[in-house]
Amino acid sequence: MQDEAQVRPVPGVRTDSEVHRDVGVSSAAQVRTDSEVRAAPVVRGGRGAHGVRVGGSVAMGLTGLLLVGPTMLAGSTGAAWASPSTSASPTGLAGTQAQIDRAQAELDVQAGQAAQAAEQFNAERIKLAAAEQAARAAQVRVARADQAVRAAAGQHRGLSVSADQAGGFGELSLLLTGDPQHALDRVGAVDALARRARATDTQLRLARRDLTEARRDADRALAEKEKIVDDLGGRKQVLEASADSQRGLLEQLRARFAELERQARAQAEAARRARQAAAAAAAAALARQAAQAQARYQKATGIAATAGRDFADTPIMPTSARPALGNGGAAVAVREAYAQLGKPYVWGGDGPDTFDCSGLTQWAWNRAGVSLSHYTGSQWNEGRRVSRAELTPGDLVFFHPDLDHVGIYVGNGKMINAPRTGEVIRVESVWWSAFQGAVRPGA
Repeated sequence: MQDEAQVRPVPGVRTDSEVHRDVGVSSAAQVRTDSEVRAAPVVRGGRGAHGVRVGGSVAMGLTGLLLVGPTMLAGSTGAAWASPSTSASPTGLAGTQAQIDRAQAELDVQAGQAAQAAEQFNAERIKLAAAEQAARAAQVRVARADQAVRAAAGQHRGLSVSADQAGGFGELSLLLTGDPQHALDRVGAVDALARRARATDTQLRLARRDLTEARRDADRALAEKEKIVDDLGGRKQVLEASADSQRGLLEQLRARFAELERQARAQAEAARRARQAAAAAAAAALARQAAQAQARYQKATGIAATAGRDFADTPIMPTSARPALGNGGAAVAVREAYAQLGKPYVWGGDGPDTFDCSGLTQWAWNRAGVSLSHYTGSQWNEGRRVSRAELTPGDLVFFHPDLDHVGIYVGNGKMINAPRTGEVIRVESVWWSAFQGAVRPGA
């Protein structure tokens, strides 16, 4: 189990021991003077950037190096690092890190908002499916009511013709004309014909009323469908704009890490010239991590661009629970989830090439013989609730108070997750601090 404070894991964050191993900083190189300690950034217990908990021991990944690294380097290299052109410059390591933190924080906010909007989009697509079904049923009712009106009108016309041929429905005229011996028989027949005519009149009125009501219901169903389509169009535009904004932030992060790499390499070279081995190693390690982050964000930018185009090209259409395929339960669902690793996250994606979070869980469990809706809010009610202690591979794990995210638990505190724009399906630690509960589909 991971630390319960972890909400949205940040790639590249590592422990003190890992960084010390890579950088090769000896314990002696970490000793700082009183003035240096006072000048160093203070990191107190609580939650640091991106939901990573920090306390007396700073989480020393790329962020940790940037917090401690500049001060540690200053203590190691003396005057070489004290010049205004390096450590004091607002565009130095600390300034670049501040820009990275701001961009990452904004990306986190936008990604969270987009996740909520995406699941609302999925919910509207389910409503659209129901609205389309209602509209089709209303049209069938209209057709049947129209047919009933035509039949009733035909009967009414036929009886009218028969009455005309019989000389009308007047009993007195029947008694006074024709053969008196058969007059009463003719009266009885015409009376029966009149009763049928009255019944046909009533049937025609009712049929016309039903047709009017059916047409009114059909108009309402069509209006509801059109409203949902309009709502979906608006949500789609919001998500497309969010995709553009997030792509811009990812590109901004790539550029910031490129600058960070440049600055760190320059400091590493200066430290080597000053014969400060520990400081050079620390700066070189920082440059390597910045280069890795730059490459990661470059890839994420490309994925986000592709995802945005795919989403923009997707027509607004309904979604519903798919018919179950195959059998085998949780083991099959987990295997199917693993088979999707590396595929990009796309809002509204339900396979086979792209997925959002609920699209992934729907796909995996569909292959296991269980139909799920493509919406986290519906999936929350499509199985048996299980506690954290009862979790087994295949269970769905839900996050945030509004249940806007879901993953597939695979054991050992891990889940397969379709995270957000610019990222791919991956295995990561369960977001325990945001955990709301779990559901076992098919149980």
